Amino acid sequence: SISNNVSKITPELSSSILGSTGTRPRAIAADSAGNIYTANYGSNNVSKITPGGTSTILGTTGTSPHAITADSAGNIYSANIGSDNVSKITPDGTSTILGTTGTRPRAIMVDSAGNIYTTNYGSNDVSKITPDGTSTILGTTGTNPAAITVDSAGNIYTANWGSNNLSKITPDGASTTNWAATDTGPLVITVDSA
Repeated sequence: SISNNVSKITPELSSSILGSTGTRPRAIAADSAGNIYTANYGSNNVSKITPGGTSTILGTTGTSPHAITADSAGNIYSANIGSDNVSKITPDGTSTILGTTGTRPRAIMVDSAGNIYTTNYGSNDVSKITPDGTSTILGTTGTNPAAITVDSAGNIYTANWGSNNLSKITPDGASTTNWAATDTGPLVITVDSA
């Protein structure tokens, strides 16, 4: 974050600086072609770094992008914690605000249908934004949800930093805010095939 670049480490543990970013990169994602994208918290934009190390600013975002994801078509989405919305940047660099979120969106993901979900750290809920930009609150979570994932059935899970637990939200919005307990301050989450 401080040096405004991306490091690459090969399987043989060779380290190099792959390319430069905007100011204070906060999150990173990759597409199927091996391009790297960063959400630049300090400069309100997204950087793209090709596998060969060519660095560009792909497009602008809302205020203080905190998380980033890519869909199968190469569109980039950022959760903007400072402006409570989600930006969409197309592969050609066209930037729009796709939709609004709850308060302080901190994590973001996209499902196979192109729906966007954010964990809203300040309002303890999950937003859903459809591909056409329709924004709703899908369901509630524990306190300060910091991370999000989805299973093969479309259930959403959040890791709740403030309440030390996981929440589950079904596709129709049924929320179990204390679905399972965790250790102190969970910040990331993932799900396996089981």
